[in-house]
Amino acid sequence: MPRKYNKKVKKIEDNEEIEKIVTYEYMAYRYVYVYDISQTIGEDIPLQSHCINNNKMLNFFEKIKQFSKFPVYEKELPGSLKGYYDAKKKQIVLKQSLSIDDKTAVLLHELAHGLYDDFDYSKDRNLSEVFVESIAYIVANYFGLDTSTCSFNYIAKWAKGEPKIVVDLGNKIQKCANQFIDEIEKFEMQEMEIAA
Repeated sequence: MPRKYNKKVKKIEDNEEIEKIVTYEYMAYRYVYVYDISQTIGEDIPLQSHCINNNKMLNFFEKIKQFSKFPVYEKELPGSLKGYYDAKKKQIVLKQSLSIDDKTAVLLHELAHGLYDDFDYSKDRNLSEVFVESIAYIVANYFGLDTSTCSFNYIAKWAKGEPKIVVDLGNKIQKCANQFIDEIEKFEMQEMEIAA
C-alpha cells in the first residue's frame, strides 16, 4: 500500500538555513487473509495462456531482433505454438500472426533458451520452461512490457503448481535476467554510439 509522510528538514538555500517540509513516499504492508487453492472446493481453475494483443513495443522488438545472436524468422506455425528455438540450426522462429508485443515476449523467451538454458530438455523440460519464461518476464518487465497475463500461467503450468520449483531456480533466474538486461543495454549503447 502506498503511504506518505511529511517531515521538517533544515536546508541551506541562498546561504540561509531554512526549514522545509519534505514529503516522503514509501510502500507499506499489512496482514490480510488469503486462501491457498488447496483450501477451496469446486472445479479446477483452467490455466489459460492469454495473448498480449498490443503493438506498442515495435521499436523494442526491432532492437531485440538486431540484438539476437541467432537469426529470427517469422512463419505461420500450427495451433497454439507461438515460437521455438532450434538448437541444431541455431535459429528462432516466431508465429507470424502474433501481435508485436506477443512476438517480443516470445522472442525474449526463445533467446533465453538459446543464451542461458543449460537444462537437458529431454529430461527437464519443465525446469527449462520455468527458467526461461521467468527470465523473459523479468527482462520484458524491465523494458516496459508487462507479460504477466501469459507468463504467470505459463510458469505455473510448467511448475505443475509447485512454487518450490521457481524458488529453487530463483538465484539462477535473477543472475541470468540481470546479465540479459546488461547485454541489451550495452547493445543499445553501442547502437547510439554508432548513430552519433
